[in-house]
Amino acid sequence: MHKRTGLIIISTLALLLFGVCVFSLRDLIFGGVAATYETASENQYEYADKWITYEVIACLGEYAEYTETEYFIPTKHAYYYMCWMEDGALMPLSVSSKKDREYLDAMTDATYDYIEGKTDSIEMEPKVFTGVVKTQEREALNYYNGMLEEMDATEEDGFKVKYVLLDCSESRSHYIFLASAVMCIPILGFVVSFVGFRKDKKKQENEADTYLPR
Repeated sequence: MHKRTGLIIISTLALLLFGVCVFSLRDLIFGGVAATYETASENQYEYADKWITYEVIACLGEYAEYTETEYFIPTKHAYYYMCWMEDGALMPLSVSSKKDREYLDAMTDATYDYIEGKTDSIEMEPKVFTGVVKTQEREALNYYNGMLEEMDATEEDGFKVKYVLLDCSESRSHYIFLASAVMCIPILGFVVSFVGFRKDKKKQENEADTYLPR
């Protein structure tokens, strides 16, 4: 009985955790696009955990790969690209899907064809990416700075460089799945507790029956 009560308490706390999870991710689960990257990159913390869009018109190539782990279990693998913005600034963008990678690789080839004078313009249609703005992981940032140095495109050289990452490696469905997974914990706990209480009650009734006259 004490174990059942303890499980209910834990399940209730897990339900509260679910509420906190949904509240903190409310904009990513229910919200629409809050701003463009140009706006959000100027105030990263105001637009944290909100959907941000950016239309890629040119790309200078991949500069890093990053695997995120939880308790030593890989949970996400992202690929980082340096994009060339319309105003001449450089920015980091990360993706995970094969389709997005193929587009950015093709855009990179088209961009360098333009830079090298092989074409008069970047002969690829721009594509809108949707993600969240965040600070780059240290290792990815090091590779980003390394690519800037190789290109002689640092701020010291007069280039405008954005360091705020537009992370497009996760979609709305990912956050819905995350919230749903958290919700399963209290539900499972309450179900197990309910079944346990039913079994305990039935056992007590059976024990009481043994004292009845036959």
